[in-house]
Amino acid sequence: MIETLVKMKVPISRLKKPFEYIGKQVVNKNVMNVGAAGGVKSYLPGNEDIWLHNKLIANAKDVYGIDIDEKSIQYAAKYGYVIHKHDCVSMNLEKKFDVIIMSDVIEHVNSPVLAVKNLLKHLSPDGILVITTPNATAGNMMLRAVFRKSFNVLCDHMTIYYPEHFYAICERLGCDMVAVKMLDFTDKSNFATRLKSEVFKLLTKLSPRLASTMLVIIKNKHE
Repeated sequence: MIETLVKMKVPISRLKKPFEYIGKQVVNKNVMNVGAAGGVKSYLPGNEDIWLHNKLIANAKDVYGIDIDEKSIQYAAKYGYVIHKHDCVSMNLEKKFDVIIMSDVIEHVNSPVLAVKNLLKHLSPDGILVITTPNATAGNMMLRAVFRKSFNVLCDHMTIYYPEHFYAICERLGCDMVAVKMLDFTDKSNFATRLKSEVFKLLTKLSPRLASTMLVIIKNKHE
């Protein structure tokens, strides 16, 4: 097989307000939220206002949350949130969704291409799959490489992506990547982390490729 480089036809742009952007995508839509119970103990009780799943519920017509972590699902249930136990790689729900959100999940999945393929099967004809994941060329990681510092890699993160990887996945599956947006979040844990976040946001203004996170939107091709 002749190896060829990915030649993306989708422009890469910077996204300043990711939650607002995602909120607009789901207004009055039937939504599936993949990995809905992730980090739930840091949101419930008391921090529901910054929890993506709760924001989706506030904006969408209907939200069907799924996760594979039974303990987190049960924890969410104590506070009135229904999240269903399904594996996005193998599930067959026999229902379609207008929008599927896969936020910071794909880097955990053993079979990412199969996961995307299966999620596309659960999209309505004009539906969109929204994926967010850490960006492989994030400015903080580039600086750590320059200064020969170790990388901060979580044990349950199996891989990391360039936008080109998602374009290649779409080519393999015969679907369309319609948008690529790069974004940063502000870590408000303390003054030092907030200051670092603001510095890296400035780097992202120089080049979106240095953002900490990417968001891609994928659609099925029309026949």
